[in-house]
Amino acid sequence: MAMSSNKTLWGFLFWVKNNPYKSVKDMDWPDLYEMAKRFIAVNVTTQTLTVAPGINAANEGFGIVDFSTDIDFPDYGSGTAKWATDGNGVAPTTTLAGNKAKCEQSQYPDQHIGA
Repeated sequence: MAMSSNKTLWGFLFWVKNNPYKSVKDMDWPDLYEMAKRFIAVNVTTQTLTVAPGINAANEGFGIVDFSTDIDFPDYGSGTAKWATDGNGVAPTTTLAGNKAKCEQSQYPDQHIGA
């Protein structure tokens, strides 16, 4: 079944949220990873997704670590915006270590920045 990138991301989150066997708050990384692997596997052709062969030191379970040309990580907004909008986030790199550093620079919901 063909899906847009938008439907891929939101569809995965919907599927995770509606898991009848384990709530999101009870999941750990291996649980979420296994769900992602299965969702990716069933949509691999229609969305050119990559299934990682397993969790290892080189990719930590991600099918790809070079995010440099496709996404931004969320960042703080400018002016009155609480978070950055399209194309204004923290730009990822081509390496796992570089992207970990970029995530440290990004904004997570738990930071509770001012209203």
